[in-house]
Amino acid sequence: MFDLCIKNGLVIRAEGCFRAHIYVKDGVICAFSQGDTTLEANTVINAAGKYIFPGFVDPHTHLNDPGLTNSEDFYTGTCSAAAGGITTCLEHPITIPLPSTYETLKQKKEICQSKAVTDFALFGAAVPDNIDQIDSMTELGAVAFKAFLTVSPDMPQSKEPDIIAHLENLKGKGPVMPIHCEDQSICEASTAAMRKAGKVSPADYYNGRPEVAEAVAINRMAYLAQYTGGKMHIVHCSIPQGVDIVEEHKKKGVDITVETCPHFLVFDHSIMEKEGIFAICNPPIRDRETVEELWKRVLDNKVDFIGSDHAAYTVEEKEAGLEDCFNTPAGLTGIQTGFIAFFSEGVMHRGMSLEQFAAMTSTNTAKRYGVYPKKGDIAIGADADFVIIDPRESWTVKEEDLFYMCPWSPYIGMNIDGKIEKTIVRGTVVYEDGRINVEPGFGKFVKRINND
Repeated sequence: MFDLCIKNGLVIRAEGCFRAHIYVKDGVICAFSQGDTTLEANTVINAAGKYIFPGFVDPHTHLNDPGLTNSEDFYTGTCSAAAGGITTCLEHPITIPLPSTYETLKQKKEICQSKAVTDFALFGAAVPDNIDQIDSMTELGAVAFKAFLTVSPDMPQSKEPDIIAHLENLKGKGPVMPIHCEDQSICEASTAAMRKAGKVSPADYYNGRPEVAEAVAINRMAYLAQYTGGKMHIVHCSIPQGVDIVEEHKKKGVDITVETCPHFLVFDHSIMEKEGIFAICNPPIRDRETVEELWKRVLDNKVDFIGSDHAAYTVEEKEAGLEDCFNTPAGLTGIQTGFIAFFSEGVMHRGMSLEQFAAMTSTNTAKRYGVYPKKGDIAIGADADFVIIDPRESWTVKEEDLFYMCPWSPYIGMNIDGKIEKTIVRGTVVYEDGRINVEPGFGKFVKRINND
């Protein structure tokens, strides 16, 4: 007797699609069958006419626990993730205390474990003075160590010698080094010029952090990956030039990957007229020409995966930029809506294959961060993580449907084709019909399981 059978759906894997019944026992995928009859199971879900994808793996979440929980915590954040089809969150290190030591990462893990609705993995912080902590943090289970090239109020800036040292130190140990790539000096000069000219409205923001700042930084970091032989990842790339730089270095055998975010694909700079400071993020949302060029790279399989880069702030915090947009904390909310918006735009409107969508939302991410094949696939022995999407359903994002602690979002009012019906983590339906079915602490911490 199986615990769960999902029958009659179209099973989507990065390698191909097939119609089958899926069987789950003890949280793991155990068997498939085909035909008109199914094997016995305690719970049966009929997915006729629907797509069954591997549960989404979000490589870029900021769920603010510990220390910044006035705008989001790991419970509200993972509830939102579950409603967005995400079964595993890869949580970034911008929290207080900064998870840059074994003890602070352990503290973060325990707090997140007590609140999680979905499964999760953790990034440690790669900062100039913590190389001696990396081995113990890796042993604890960190899947990556992130660095910032820009000045941040929450995390020390890393410069080239720091990046080289961390890349050299991490070689052969498994974790990836993701990097926020914008050139600080170009951003500083551009922002100062905009302020001097009195151009401080939300529509001016992207000229204060121009595309060249991102391209220059990505180019430098790609060379450092080549120079050291280290394992690097470029987070939240907003420009086609950045993708091209990564592609050039991949052809040279450099171990480098790149992600983009749904908001860089479903919005363009015109969103600033509607959302103002609530659409400000770093790097900024670009113009329509840049968005279309970025889509070309996505559809050409030159972008490895997507991440939400969900970063919540209170309304009051965002309103710090009402008089000067450059005072606004950069970040927007999107973990609940970003992946399904990407499905709507990519699969339903631009002809992206179902296989590519599965790869970009789950499989490629799981492989890069070393949690595959436990996560990221629908295969025998994998965790029974699924998202069931009905492609026939269309809907509009409404504030009252969002699980965020602060339910503002530039996605509100967006019409989306394709709807998430159920999100299943290890064989348990955690989200359906607008509700969360599990208690805080159901989610489990996921450690890196391979060094590929």
